[in-house]
Amino acid sequence: MTKTNKNLLFILGESHAPDLIGAIGHPAIKTPNLDRLVSSGMLFDAAYCASPLCVPARAALATGRFPHETGYWESSMAYDGSTDSWMKRLRGAGYETVGIGKMHYRSDDDDNGFSRFIETMHIADGIGDLVGALRYDGQEPTYQGLWDIWTSRYGAGDDNPYRLYDERIAGEAVNWLKNDAQSIDRPWALSVHFIAAHAPFVTPQGFQSMYDPATIPPPIRFSREQRPDHPSIQHVRNTVCHESDVPLDHVQELRAAYFATVSYLDSLVGQVLDTLDEQGLAEDTLIVYTSDHGFSLGDHYIFGLFHMFEESLKVPLIMAGPGIPAASTMKTPVSHTDLYPTFLEACGVPLTDKEQQFGGQSLWPLIDGRGQSDKSVFAEYHGTATKTGGYVLRDGSYKLIHFVGLTPQLFDLSVDPEEAYNLAEDPQFAQVLEKMMNRLCEIVDPVKVDAMAKEDQRKLIEAHGGREKVLRDMGGFSYSPPPGMSWKSLNK
Repeated sequence: MTKTNKNLLFILGESHAPDLIGAIGHPAIKTPNLDRLVSSGMLFDAAYCASPLCVPARAALATGRFPHETGYWESSMAYDGSTDSWMKRLRGAGYETVGIGKMHYRSDDDDNGFSRFIETMHIADGIGDLVGALRYDGQEPTYQGLWDIWTSRYGAGDDNPYRLYDERIAGEAVNWLKNDAQSIDRPWALSVHFIAAHAPFVTPQGFQSMYDPATIPPPIRFSREQRPDHPSIQHVRNTVCHESDVPLDHVQELRAAYFATVSYLDSLVGQVLDTLDEQGLAEDTLIVYTSDHGFSLGDHYIFGLFHMFEESLKVPLIMAGPGIPAASTMKTPVSHTDLYPTFLEACGVPLTDKEQQFGGQSLWPLIDGRGQSDKSVFAEYHGTATKTGGYVLRDGSYKLIHFVGLTPQLFDLSVDPEEAYNLAEDPQFAQVLEKMMNRLCEIVDPVKVDAMAKEDQRKLIEAHGGREKVLRDMGGFSYSPPPGMSWKSLNK
C-alpha cells in the first residue's frame, strides 16, 4: 500500500473517557458521528495517553516523546517548539499544516510546526498553571476550584465560554475545508482541537435532555467499601478537595451532564466530518480521532484525572481513510507516542535515524497485519495531585502502576478490567511483579526522573518569584481561558 500524498485530518477531543462511544457497546452514550467513523475505520481498543494531564499529553502527541525525554512535565511546562513535532516534519515535506482550537502549547510565537494558526488557545499568558509545579517539595496546595467546576457547574446553558469557543472552532474548520482546502496545490494536515468534553459540563438543552440520570450506568467501585485507598489515590482526593461522601444521585446528575458534553463533542466532530464528505475530500484523507486523556467522574471515587487507572489514562482512538480496514478493531495496546511515526509514514516522510530510536512505533504494521501483538505501552505523570513520579507499564494483560516510594500496584486487565485486585500483594504473582518492575526500569529510572521533574519545577517557581508569590498571584487558577478572555475572569 502506498501511503504518500494523502491529506491528514487530526481531531482531538478533551477529557473524553475511553468507553464513551456508542459503537464500543456503551449502553447509554449517544455518539452517532464517532460511531460512523468506527464503522468506516479501525478502533484501537487499548490506546493510552503518555501522561494523564492536558499539557504533557498534548506535548507528547506533538513530539512523539515522553515527558522525561522532553521536560514538558506538567501544566506550566508546555510544548515550545524546541523539539521537533510531526507538524514541523510534514511542513518540511511540503504539507500545509494548519492548527485550529485548543493546542495548549506555550504560544503561537513559537515555531510549533503549523503553517497557519486559527483561533488557537494556549496556556494562560504563556505561563500556565504554576500552582501545579509547587508539588516539587511535597507541599502542593489544594484545588477547591477544580472540585467546584467538576461538581457544581453543570446543566443546560447557551453562554458557557468553552462551548461558545468550541462553536467557533467547528466553524473555522468547516470554513477551511470548504475554502482553503480546495484552493491549495499541495497536501495538507489539518488539526482540529476541541475543548469538549472538558468541564464545566454545560451544553445546550437539547443535549442535556438526551440523558436521564436515573438510567445511565453508575460509576464503578464508587461505594466506600469498594473504592481504592492506595496512598496515591488518597493524595488525589485530598489535593482536589474530594468530599467524603458525595451522594450517588448527585453523581448521576453530574454524569448525565458529562455524557451530554460528550454528545455535544460528537456533534462538533460530525460537522467537520460532514464537510469533509461534502467537499469530496474523504477518499484522500486519513482521519484520526482521539482525546488528550480520559476522565473519571466518580469511578473509584475519583473526580477528574491525575491518576493512572484506565478511566484517566486510556483514550478513545479511531483511524479511518485510505489503507484502514473498515469496521475493524485493534486489541494490541498502543500509545499516543505512536502517532508521530504513524503520521509520517502515512504521508511518505521517512523517519530520521534519531526518530527511529523513539519509543513510539508506527501503527501501520499493526494495521496491515504485520505488527507484533505483544506490544507494551509506557506512561508517566509528574503533575497536579501527585507527590512522587507515577509510571505505568502495560504488557499484555498485565498493568503495573508504580509511584516512587509507594507500594506498586499490579492488575490483570483480562480478568479484572475495573482494577479492583492488586496482585502486587499476592505472593503468587511475585515473579510477574519483578519482571514488570525490571522492564519498567529498562525504560526509565523512576527515582532519577522524579528528581529531574521536581528540580525543573523548583527552578521554575524560583524564576517566577517563589512559592508565596505564585500562590498569591495564581492561587485561584483552575482552567485556561479561550482566546479573548483572561484566566482571572474565567476563574472567578
